[in-house]
Amino acid sequence: MHNIIKKYLYLSLLMSFSTGLAIAPYYSIRSQSENAARELVGAGWNTQINLCAMNKWYGNFSITPEYTRSFRPYRIAQCLFGCNSCCNTSCGSCETSCNTSDTPCTLCYNPCSNDEFYRIKISGSQVANRGDTYWLADYFGLPTDYQSCVTFEPRIDNFLVDFNFYLGLDEWCQGTYFRIHAPLVHTRWNLDMCECIEVEGTNIHWPGYFNKTLSVSSTSTIGIARNNLVSRFTSFITGCGAINSNDITFNKLCYAKMACDRCTDTALADIQMTLGWNFWCEEDYHAGLNIRAVVPTGTRPNASYLFEPIVGNGKHWELGGGLTGHWVAWKSEDEEISCAFYLDANVTHLFKAKQCRTFDLTCKPLSRYMLAAKFKTPVINLIAEPDQKPIKQFAGVYTPVANLTTLAVDISVGAQADLVLMFQYLHNNWSFDLGYNFWATDCEKIEPRCDYPCIFEENTWGLKGDAFMYGFTKNGSLNTPGIALSATQSKATLCKGTNNYPNGNGISLWAQNPGIDNPAKAWDDSTPKNELYIFTDGVNATDKIFTSLNPVFINFCNIDLCGARTKGISHKLFAHADYTWKNREEWIPYLGIGGELELAYSPYNNCCNNYCNSSCEAACGTSCGNCRYNPCYPDCCCNYCAVSQWGVWLKGGIAFN
Repeated sequence: MHNIIKKYLYLSLLMSFSTGLAIAPYYSIRSQSENAARELVGAGWNTQINLCAMNKWYGNFSITPEYTRSFRPYRIAQCLFGCNSCCNTSCGSCETSCNTSDTPCTLCYNPCSNDEFYRIKISGSQVANRGDTYWLADYFGLPTDYQSCVTFEPRIDNFLVDFNFYLGLDEWCQGTYFRIHAPLVHTRWNLDMCECIEVEGTNIHWPGYFNKTLSVSSTSTIGIARNNLVSRFTSFITGCGAINSNDITFNKLCYAKMACDRCTDTALADIQMTLGWNFWCEEDYHAGLNIRAVVPTGTRPNASYLFEPIVGNGKHWELGGGLTGHWVAWKSEDEEISCAFYLDANVTHLFKAKQCRTFDLTCKPLSRYMLAAKFKTPVINLIAEPDQKPIKQFAGVYTPVANLTTLAVDISVGAQADLVLMFQYLHNNWSFDLGYNFWATDCEKIEPRCDYPCIFEENTWGLKGDAFMYGFTKNGSLNTPGIALSATQSKATLCKGTNNYPNGNGISLWAQNPGIDNPAKAWDDSTPKNELYIFTDGVNATDKIFTSLNPVFINFCNIDLCGARTKGISHKLFAHADYTWKNREEWIPYLGIGGELELAYSPYNNCCNNYCNSSCEAACGTSCGNCRYNPCYPDCCCNYCAVSQWGVWLKGGIAFN
């Protein structure tokens, strides 16, 4: 056991100096039941367990209500969204309310001047001087001139009552004991999202950009009017908003949604059981070993929300061992005053648990919020130059990538360590505790379940980017629908497509699809065949359009399971004071109060940027299988995600012998 703990602490030290990719699709936390500090504190508890030569049954029962609250919300947001805030300037005229008819957001205050907020910028493809890290508004069904700033201040609150029972088994076997504890938890997770709209946008979506039907207003030929687009980013991201057009299907976001209001859950976190033996026991010291098992009774991630509330360890069974000990370093002659040191060290393995999680595409952080287009066969009325049919063409369906990359997977964790060192000062019936707690988990292992690669639709979906999806014949009438193309943009990112407007290409060239995969001029297959154009008013079409020969599809091997892995390290200081009614002989009650301050390790001052750097790409690769199963060197694809939080508790109970 000593070697195991030593090895794990060494690995944790190495982890502290490695570099982590700073975007995690799932926010994994330390289970509310995993708190060796809360278990150990209080002389009414720790001086009445692990007793020597009792030769009878004895025990201790405690109830510990606690409230915890996270802080450093910016660090939580960095884990979810990346290292760098995308909205570094002021938001302009910020709204004070997020409430609209189609967005279930709560009231929020001005977020433009608080450094604790994390900001992202939403910006359409036709906005001049777009930043490199601005999220492309077009993906969300918004106008191409839409601009807003979205702020987040994520927090986690826990209300729990921990029930802890210790039973000394000396009558059965000298020095043995059984211990069980389980906290009942009510947890609240709140992204505290608020959107400040700077420019609502008035642009229509050109014919062919999303849909194939031409219609006429009093001044121009239009594709999709502004009133049929999504009203605001928060409408899309909460799963409410989608483009309304009769000739296409624009699916709403179903997974990895962002809630404006807090999400809650209540459950029994985990049932932790210990069977131990104190092999070295005297009045002033003891040392013992134990076997630990954890029965998961909490909640299981279902991927509906990005920041979904979790109670417990994510439905993992755990098995491991521990080491306990104490030493009374000094005591007065009348034995009314003493100083002692305590140690608890626990290491467990988290076995495979089925979870639903949403993933990004390899080396495309946050690509779960990009837009995918569906493709089908047979190819009808489309030819790519030189006189060759693409293998598939657009099927008229769009969906967020998250709807495709949410999978059932098996999650396991090699090791979890929970180490407590505590000093206790005891004076008559009073005791005062001060201690340190180290907690760490190894990097998760994520494996696809065997049924899901078969269900995933291979060679069906491609990234839309800012590609135009329909072309039009030059001499068609206003009522002639466009012809579906086979255009994809596999190199698009969350921030931009590859048609490169306005930075390099004019608006007409942008609409011709210069940046699509395998570009070739598009024709219909009539006799004689006709070239296709970006759109037409029946007379003045001059700009020809390109299609992909052939499209590049999203396949299962492009889903980044490796980059979604998380691990955690935290350091905690805690203090406790209690009073024990020692004058009782058989039943000894006690009551105390304590608190803790936990700081999560977050290496964001030296983390990877928002996109895969060259070392990550070389290590993880982008081909099938390389990154899904094998660990990446130097651990650049494992994200540090842990919660910095404070907590206060009351601990009361009764010992019996």
